[in-house]
Parts: sequence; structure tokens; C-alpha cells
Amino acid sequence: MSKKNETGKHLSRRDFLRLSALGAGGALLAACGGETVKEVVVTQEVEKLVEVTSEAPAGGVTVLDLAQTWEAAFRSHQEEFDNMFMDNHPDIVIKRTYNAWSDHNEVVPVWAAAGTLPDIIYVHGTRSYPWASEGIFTSVQEYVDTDTEFDAPGILPEAMALYRYDNQQVAIPYDHGALLLGYNKDIFDAAGKAYPAEDWNMDDFLQLAMDLNDPSQTIWGFGDRLPLLSAGEGGATLRPWGAVLMNEEQTAMTVDTPEAKEAIQFWADLIHKHDIAPTLSEAAGMPGAQEGGGGPFLAGAVAMDMVASWNTPSLSALATFEWDVAPWPEGPAGKGTGAFGSGFGITSNSKNPDVGWEYLREYLSTYGMIFVWGSTGRGSPARESARRS
Repeated sequence: MSKKNETGKHLSRRDFLRLSALGAGGALLAACGGETVKEVVVTQEVEKLVEVTSEAPAGGVTVLDLAQTWEAAFRSHQEEFDNMFMDNHPDIVIKRTYNAWSDHNEVVPVWAAAGTLPDIIYVHGTRSYPWASEGIFTSVQEYVDTDTEFDAPGILPEAMALYRYDNQQVAIPYDHGALLLGYNKDIFDAAGKAYPAEDWNMDDFLQLAMDLNDPSQTIWGFGDRLPLLSAGEGGATLRPWGAVLMNEEQTAMTVDTPEAKEAIQFWADLIHKHDIAPTLSEAAGMPGAQEGGGGPFLAGAVAMDMVASWNTPSLSALATFEWDVAPWPEGPAGKGTGAFGSGFGITSNSKNPDVGWEYLREYLSTYGMIFVWGSTGRGSPARESARRS
């Protein structure tokens, strides 16, 4: 099921997406990590033009500002797409601004307050609703309704729904994927334990985590960040018990139900009762735990952990052990996991929304999703037509 290189055994995108379908029971995750610096990047051949003006200069060339969160290793791929786009649209010049992913959610509201928003911004699914309510986006509903070649119905409906506000589409998702259970095959093999089955449940998971926990080798049964109640991860920790983080209107928290309390207690017990998962401080102190953003699992210090499709590049490049994924375990209320994603929207400050849509319709087309995300493993494309790439 997985494929191997010098650093270990790694899952193919096709198998990862197949298992996502087995485990998913609700809306999914979030996108991606970043660095700790902010910088502006433009291609060399248009650098002087961008320095002169961000308006359309004489000759009809329009400069389009993009704000993204890609880490340095991924930026050359983004530049490759942008250069192809500019070759096909010589009247459009792309200017890119990169924020660290951890900073982006704070930077965008500052831009909005100052009236300096770029034309297009990256938006995590959790920020779509609040940013739309603050007037940060301009609606793309008319483009979605009239641009039949864009094929908006080909994007997962649950993904599109994350970016709707007041009955208007305010952004378009590029990825949407399920949270799965990643496991360290070397730890399983050393303990003589069978790998997780596709029909396993939370009781099976707990027993395996207890069996694989080995303090003498500084090996934990499960990973860190418990009890995981963010918008995406909360689905994985709550849905198997029939609970959810918020009501459908997203106006009230629902973690005080009996089902939610039972679920939260289950995960908290991994730390405080069974002693088979590290605390946040213990996890942070593990050698290599922060490299690549992979935490204790990437460091090889835990037998099992929650993983997503966008973890694939870091694991493939940095893991020194063989690994694979299994569906998220079934709970007392059935199958269910977290699901989330990210997208891009045109801002209310953009003077060129039509040009912004011209870019997005190609960037978020089937071809664009395959080229930028499907072919790289950087995310789970939000289009069905691109998900098997």
C-alpha cells in the first residue's frame, strides 16, 4: 500500500485518499505550515515593474497581488505555475507576498484595517466566516454562477460550504481532506503487533496504544496536542461519539453534551489515566519533534498519531522510519473523523476583481489543483476530478 524511498516507506496519494474516504464522516481539515518570516517575492523579469507601481501601468498591464503561506521548499512550484499563467496572460503580472502560516491570520486583519489588502489572499476554513463578516472578501458568487467552464459543481459541496457567507460564495477551496491515523511500522514490528485493520474501533486503538507504549525506550502509544478540539481535529475526537464542536449555524459551542464530555474524557485519559500520550511540554522537548512541523510522530517517538494528507511531504522527506496510515477508529456512535481545508478569495480592496477571477479560475481548475497540490502531495484537492492525481 505504501511506497518506499531511502528514508522509509511512504503512502501513495491514491491510497491516502482511499483511506480518507473510509474514515471521513464530516467536514475536514486545515492546510498548511509555514516559516517565521514575511517576504515579498516576484519573478526577476518583472521586478522593476512591481517596484514602480502596483497599479496598471501604461500599456494595459495589471499587477495582481497574492498573499500566500507556502514554506520555502514549495515556493518554486508556485512560481512555476505563476510563470506559466503570465506566459498565457502577458497583460497580467503576479506579485507574491509570503506570510508565515502562524502569522497570516493576524496579518490579514491588520491589512484590512489599513486598507492595504492584496488582491487575493489565502484563507483557512476557520477564518472564512469571520473574515467575510468583517468585509475582507468580495463575493465571487456571480463568477461562480456564470463561469460554467470553471465548473463550481465539480468542487466538493462540503468544501464550498465552508466559504459561504450570507448566501454568497466568498472564497474557493483548493484542498479538503480527512484526518487519518498514522502509525510507525517499525514500532509495531518491534513489538510484534499487527497493523491497524480498516474496521478497527476505539477499543482496539486504546489497547494497541497501551501495548505499544514503552517508557524504557521513550516510546509513547499516541501523539501529542490532546484533546484536539480545533475546528478540524475536533471532528476526529468528537464525531466517533456522535458529538460536534459547534452547532450548524456556528453560533454556539456544543462541547457540554454528554457525548462530547465522554469523548473528551477518553482522549484526556490517554495522558492522565493511562499515561500513554505525552503532555504538550513533554512533546516539545523531544529531539527532532519540531523539525518539519511533524511533532513527536515525525521524531519517531510515538507509535500512532493523527495525520493529514498535507503531512505527506514532510514525512516522505524527513521520516527515518517506515510508516503508513489507517482509517480513523470507529467510535461508540459509528465512523467519523475531522475534515477541513483551505482556499483563496478576492479581497474587498482589489481594484481588479475580474483579473483576480481570471487567475483563480485557472489556479483552482482541475489542472491547477493537480499541478499545484495533487502532483506534490501538498494537499487533498477539493475537486473530485483532481483527487486521484
